[in-house]
Amino acid sequence: MNIKEVFNRFNVSGTWLDGKPTDTGHIHTTWFILTHEEDEPDYVLQKINDQVFPAVAEMMNNIQKITSHIKKKNPDSIQHALEVVKTKENLTHYTDSEGFHWRMYRKVDPGISYDVIPNYKVAFEAGKAFGKFISDLEDFPADGLFTLIPDFHSVEWRYQQLAEALARNSAGRAVDVNEEIAFAKTHFEKMRIIPRQERAGKLPVRITHNDTKLNNILFDEQDRAVCVIDLDTVMPGLTLYDFGDLIRTATNTAREDEPDLERIQFNNPVFREIASGFIESTSHFLTKAEIELLALSAQYMTYIMGIRFLADYLSGDIYYHTSYEDQNLRRCKAQFRLMQRMIDNYQESREVVREIFIT
Repeated sequence: MNIKEVFNRFNVSGTWLDGKPTDTGHIHTTWFILTHEEDEPDYVLQKINDQVFPAVAEMMNNIQKITSHIKKKNPDSIQHALEVVKTKENLTHYTDSEGFHWRMYRKVDPGISYDVIPNYKVAFEAGKAFGKFISDLEDFPADGLFTLIPDFHSVEWRYQQLAEALARNSAGRAVDVNEEIAFAKTHFEKMRIIPRQERAGKLPVRITHNDTKLNNILFDEQDRAVCVIDLDTVMPGLTLYDFGDLIRTATNTAREDEPDLERIQFNNPVFREIASGFIESTSHFLTKAEIELLALSAQYMTYIMGIRFLADYLSGDIYYHTSYEDQNLRRCKAQFRLMQRMIDNYQESREVVREIFIT
């Protein structure tokens, strides 16, 4: 369909000026829509990838619920929720005659995002923003949202997937990964501490973001966090998932597929700033078990991504997009090296968390 025609299916203010495609994100196809009027908002239009998220109605219903809830909690706050723009039929998304699904958000201005930490203020604000996101949804019932991807962050399920991929060896690559398989086996039992604590009732299930990359926060010109975005995977989960994944993505000193493993270090000062911001937003409800496992959660999320990359490599790169043949293996190696750096700094990280709570 013509993008302008899709735009006009939504209940917008302002009139079409231009639609510019953007490479923002890796799942949905996105356009920035500019309007003629200076005093009217611009918009973000997305064609939803229903191969990755087939339950489109349930996903959009989740997003509408949580954005409405957060908006009510923050009428005057600098940090606010995405605003879903409904169709002229008052629906959360539009389905065209070819069966493609579309959604629209009001564009956040200036909407600055970062792929890597540029300074310590951004690190603190990132931790604070994702912590506040969970805090704002603390009174939202955990069973009030549809679970789009069951076991999304289950280390036991991901390890089973790895074992099955190794047994199938469909791409004939098992001979290349003996060292990585040994690493995965060595650390699996320690990673099971978190699901065991959850099953014991010591880790409460909350509404969590579940994809806490740094570039899923928008900042203003003063590097203040103003909006958490990419809400597709918001569903019941553990606070540890969100903290751990932010640490995983923000403290790595090298790129995701860095071939020179010596360049991969764990950035301790960034860990401290993220932890300070996150704890500032969440200290009033975190349980003792959650506090004790914050440092370990970074290893947990890094381990999960490592074995996911490894399983995909063994399966012939069927899930993650790759630009060259062994990219998933490089990603796995980089994640495992980062995890080892986290292990090396584990006691220091635990002390940092304790110091922040004391002060």
